[in-house]
Amino acid sequence: MKKALIFLQAAVLFWALSGSADVFAFTVKDAAGNDTDITPPVNRVVFLSLYELIPVFDVWDRVVGLNQWAYDNELLKGFARLKEIPSVGTADSVNIEVLFALHPDLVITWSYKPEVTEFLIRRGLRVISVYPDSLDELYAVLDLCGKLFGKEDRAGEVRSLMEKNLTETASKVSKVPPENRRKVIWLWQKPTTVSGGIGLQPELIRLTGGINPAESIRVKHAEVSMESIVGWDPDVIFIWGSARYGPEELLSNPQWKKIRAVRNGRVFKAPSLTTWSPTICSLALWMAWKTYPEYFDGKGLSEEVLRFHKECFGVPVAGLAFD
Repeated sequence: MKKALIFLQAAVLFWALSGSADVFAFTVKDAAGNDTDITPPVNRVVFLSLYELIPVFDVWDRVVGLNQWAYDNELLKGFARLKEIPSVGTADSVNIEVLFALHPDLVITWSYKPEVTEFLIRRGLRVISVYPDSLDELYAVLDLCGKLFGKEDRAGEVRSLMEKNLTETASKVSKVPPENRRKVIWLWQKPTTVSGGIGLQPELIRLTGGINPAESIRVKHAEVSMESIVGWDPDVIFIWGSARYGPEELLSNPQWKKIRAVRNGRVFKAPSLTTWSPTICSLALWMAWKTYPEYFDGKGLSEEVLRFHKECFGVPVAGLAFD
């Protein structure tokens, strides 16, 4: 047997090979620092995270349980197999009885609830925790799933599609003169919670030609004062798609009317596209278009996104229009 050691941390995949058999076994050091031994391909998987990658690798026949949020996922709703798979609760609140009754070979979950992961491991389950915080880490997760399911070629194909798509988006905004680059902030569950300089949102702001005034705050989510936001005076404001408020709350608020983005009506709620699957490419394109609309043709973008999603998922994107 050939054995590999794979580190899924800081977007690094590393494996040391030994032995002579054709089967590649490997140990994954995941985002929570746990080591999990895997002999692929895995055949009974519970997806508490990364469920948008199921159609990417066409592994519906290997899915025995899902996060309950998957059933509301716009991307997955078009697949008839979705309704046949039982829910095991959420990554925050797992239905342990249902989960163990499914006898999974592997559970894939988020790393932000380490106590849940540790409990499952103590009960004898194989668990991999992930939380891609950069494009490199997302590519590493994609490569890992290719190994888990014995579909490395497909992982390489989708990664190439993503890299090509993001390169084309970056190329379009690279034409913006440095002096004309716009200040962009990303707001989270509260209007005064912004993306700092760490994580995928600030990386997307940089990739799409924006300047993040909160870049120097080296955290993912920063609670800041209204005075700081007014002082930054951003040209464009993006609101997290799952936030319980929208542009209208900012546009009608006297405090926010001091800000250029609000005065110019450049406040946008992001579409329901995740940052942990190839949909991140469509989100990046949408952000670039909203930041620099004068550099894009809306009709052409719609066709581009449709083609990209069909290549990656086999179905078109829902809820995203360029007009």
